[in-house]
Amino acid sequence: MHCDVMQGLPGMILMLVVSLLAVLPEVRTMENDILRLNIPKEPHLDPNTVCKTYPELTANQYNLCRKYPDVTASAIQGVQIAIHECQFQLRTHRWNCSSLETKNKNPHSSPLLAKGYKETAFAYAISAAGVTHQVSTACSMGKLKSCGCDMSVLHGHNVAGPTPVGKTFEWGGCSHNVDFGERYAKKFLDSKEQARDLHSQINLHNNRAGRLAVIRNVRKQCKCHGMSGSCELQTCWKATPEFRKVGKLLKKKFEDATKVDLTNEADGRIFKKNGKRPRKTDLLFFEKSPNFCDPNPLVDSPGTTGRLCNKTSTGVDNCETLCCGRGYNTLKVMRSERCHCKFYWCCYVECKVCTYNEWVTVCK
Repeated sequence: MHCDVMQGLPGMILMLVVSLLAVLPEVRTMENDILRLNIPKEPHLDPNTVCKTYPELTANQYNLCRKYPDVTASAIQGVQIAIHECQFQLRTHRWNCSSLETKNKNPHSSPLLAKGYKETAFAYAISAAGVTHQVSTACSMGKLKSCGCDMSVLHGHNVAGPTPVGKTFEWGGCSHNVDFGERYAKKFLDSKEQARDLHSQINLHNNRAGRLAVIRNVRKQCKCHGMSGSCELQTCWKATPEFRKVGKLLKKKFEDATKVDLTNEADGRIFKKNGKRPRKTDLLFFEKSPNFCDPNPLVDSPGTTGRLCNKTSTGVDNCETLCCGRGYNTLKVMRSERCHCKFYWCCYVECKVCTYNEWVTVCK
């Protein structure tokens, strides 16, 4: 990544600007951003390719990977998609998920994911959603040996019915296999929670909330048939929602997350402080978050030095809040950043870059 700034800037300011995400303008790049392997676009995925390369799998995850390496590769890609979405949704917050995307790092090994913060709940939920979404989609692409299209809506034949506009449709095409995606996400991520304490139960709850954000928003997608685009008949199938929609839903759950008391039940049942059971789709946490102002490896916080802030904003990205009262510098920069990223089976992300020549405010 590159970042060009005006000559003559003090060395300290230059270092801050260099930290901005940037790549060469108007160029598409193909990166192996998921498994960090030098493999072709259509790789032969075996246990040696996947399981021995992705770091810090638990014993249960490793055994699952050896049995289903192709599905696990898709699950890992789902985690990476989730990290990208996490960065987008929390881009204005002091902790913005950037520390989860580091070379050769399994995000679930982050110290922050061992905590009980709101940010931890969001990371668990969006990771589970990413795995569910990506595996479900990969099934429908015919890329996985263990699953294919979801045929449950067909019941052995096409079932016609009215559409909202009075036209008829038939179930057909290739429905995304959300049931398989949910089951595999549950096996792959829930297997990490070996303890039976309430902390583990909260992690499992947040995993389920992430899966439900995908499952409960499956939509009907249709293709028209008929002469001259008359759309006399539609062929429809079940499709997972756009992951941006999933991220937006979980961001709202993050903002409304419920704090629970770890001491409230010895048998692992979770209750709010008002004595009511939380909903399955709620995100739960039990620890107050740190301020994330300064670098702190104990909670995987990179701090906010060098972050762009908005001096006119009234939100959490305003310079006073984001810079934690340290002040900011105003700089004119040519800034390029990764944008419009698309993930391709199995292990690649292709991004465009967006370039801006602008004045920016950067936290001291």
